[in-house]
Amino acid sequence: MFKEKYGQWALITGASSGIGEELALISAERGLNVILVARREERLKKLSARIIERFKVDVKVIALDLLGEGAVRKLADQTKGIDIGLVIPNAGIEVNGDFVDGDIQSNERVVNLNVLVPMQIANLFGKRLAARGKGGILFVSSLFAYQGVPLVANYAATKAYILSLGEALNVELAPFGVDVTVLSPGLTDTEMPKGMPFDLSKMPITISTSRDVACVGLDALGRKATVVPGLINKFYAWTNRFIPRSFPVNLFGFLLKRASVNGVGSGVS
Repeated sequence: MFKEKYGQWALITGASSGIGEELALISAERGLNVILVARREERLKKLSARIIERFKVDVKVIALDLLGEGAVRKLADQTKGIDIGLVIPNAGIEVNGDFVDGDIQSNERVVNLNVLVPMQIANLFGKRLAARGKGGILFVSSLFAYQGVPLVANYAATKAYILSLGEALNVELAPFGVDVTVLSPGLTDTEMPKGMPFDLSKMPITISTSRDVACVGLDALGRKATVVPGLINKFYAWTNRFIPRSFPVNLFGFLLKRASVNGVGSGVS
């Protein structure tokens, strides 16, 4: 049923590592050909070779900086004529620390890659899926999307946009046979949290594997509008509906400040 609904091809951005890599592997494992998109061409080529050897499907590698001018339009042009049934705009970046101490260029890059690029992908490829009459879009948001989060304020805000967009498109695209789901992971064993200046062992949040997160997201397609992996993470996400919004904002601010290293969150720029 998965291949029938979402084949013949899956398009995954940010596919060179972490959750994106696992999304590509699982999609191929379920019988889909995959289009791998990221900046790091060598990593994509190695992943392509693994996928072809293990799953005997076709793979197309597109080395592309999605922050480049007209990048999403170029991606659409390079995939014309390919029967894409599953679109996963997974690529994203983060900045951390006190918002006013951060430089505007870094924050603009976060907004561009985390908001503008997936919006453009959803618009351009959503048209193709709607015309096709079936398919799916799997957005990748974050547990931080469910409230403002001090010390990662801009990143959390961008992920809130993705959560809201995906929830709306879940309704809009349903009449066209297109499933839309928003995957909102908590802490995951990827390069991103490992590079953050926080001692994550001090955070009372489930740390998931990339594969588990990817499986949860793909399994939720066609069944749920939103999905949060991990019981503790679900608790954080859903209790926000029943308590004042200021409580989780302050809670996450306290937890991140307690876990910070090298003066992050202390006004040190």
